[in-house]
Amino acid sequence: MNMYAKKVLSIVCAIACCTSVLGGCGKKESADNKNVTLRLWIKPSQDATEADLITHERLMEDLTEKFPEINFDIALPPQGADYRQEYDKALMAGTAPAFVNIFSYTDIPQRIKNETVADITKYVENWELKKEGKILDIFDDAISDDGKWYALPHKAYVQATLCNVKTLEAAGITKENYPTTWEEFAELGEKITDMSIPRIGYSLIGMDWCAWPFTAWVWSAGGEMVRENEDGTYQLAFNEEPAVDAAMFMNEMIWKRKMTQKDVLLDYNDIKTNVFNGSSCFAFLGFSELKQEELEQYGLNVSDYIDMPMPVKDASIPRPALAGGEVITFNPTLSQEEMDAAFAVAEYMYFSDERMQVECDERVEFNASINVMIPGRVDWFEKRLASNQGVTQEQIAALNQLRENAKAEPYCEHWSDLKTALVAPLQTIYLTENITREEAKKLLDECAEKLYSLYPDTFKK
Repeated sequence: MNMYAKKVLSIVCAIACCTSVLGGCGKKESADNKNVTLRLWIKPSQDATEADLITHERLMEDLTEKFPEINFDIALPPQGADYRQEYDKALMAGTAPAFVNIFSYTDIPQRIKNETVADITKYVENWELKKEGKILDIFDDAISDDGKWYALPHKAYVQATLCNVKTLEAAGITKENYPTTWEEFAELGEKITDMSIPRIGYSLIGMDWCAWPFTAWVWSAGGEMVRENEDGTYQLAFNEEPAVDAAMFMNEMIWKRKMTQKDVLLDYNDIKTNVFNGSSCFAFLGFSELKQEELEQYGLNVSDYIDMPMPVKDASIPRPALAGGEVITFNPTLSQEEMDAAFAVAEYMYFSDERMQVECDERVEFNASINVMIPGRVDWFEKRLASNQGVTQEQIAALNQLRENAKAEPYCEHWSDLKTALVAPLQTIYLTENITREEAKKLLDECAEKLYSLYPDTFKK
């Protein structure tokens, strides 16, 4: 039996013999001797890897040593498809954990209203790490309300323009000529495209997720998708001139420049494959989606890609990148004593220098998959990047630029409904050769009017 197998066997035994008290097998300390019990949804699943099991055991050793007064009740996360519904059912049943990191920041405004997240203002307003500027703040507007705080940032992805450098070079373009404006991007896309190879300049996302990248393109035109009113409602802006510019530029890339894939409604996974295998140069993808083991089948490496902000309509517009991600929320039914303990544990697990260093060390030890997510401890971002195997200094610099340019995806109520409503008009604009600007604006105006009618409490002119 090899070393890892022995280690895994010991961990499995530990998990089996230590049910609700995981202070280490052999400690057998009763929960009655603890001041407080915290349930956490962090138990490894049955298909967990050796690395997962080992890192979990280490975490539990750290927690029980750091917090001897706390009894940890470790459970599996819910296995249902809808994690939001599963969490809410557990909350009603009294079996929800002390805190979770499963919710998008976009969920928080509604959860504040329905009181399924705890008010953690007393902890955040006196939090030294936040005062020192070490905490990711890109989601602050969504996770706070009227001076009160309801979540902590866990991690953020940033997405804009992923480039296959090998494809760029195959077309005779040097890395010094990365495009920064729409005109440069379109000219380069035309030059790269050669259907006889086949090779295209840009894989355009026109399938049902099309409003997601469209948001970043609207920003790159100097516009907005929504604009908050003074009363907390939102004015729709995706039908304003900058957004029309963005929609028409998508149409231009497809029909005039002929620099995109022929099937504009191509599945997202196929778009990823085309950028990974080199048949497409650019796409709205994230660097974190790169997997070395997948790239090797095409003779490529993670080092053959670069992630950069969006090209912009003109140089006067800051080049944006779109950010999204998860936050940490706390169980609103906790007692004050439990809440104090929960915040202390969450702070240690996700924000302490000690645990951040452990994460970096274990990434190197287990040769883990690339992780370029921005952590809640934003000052550790570059150290985390450096702990990834195969990531170059050039890529780290590019990812840092993305972080600096990042803008959070809108988080208003019915944002998902807005994106769904935009699919049909955007696809019509993309798929219609010779569509006029007036026709495109009319489609966007009609979509806006429909949303104003359907959701008057959220969207208001």
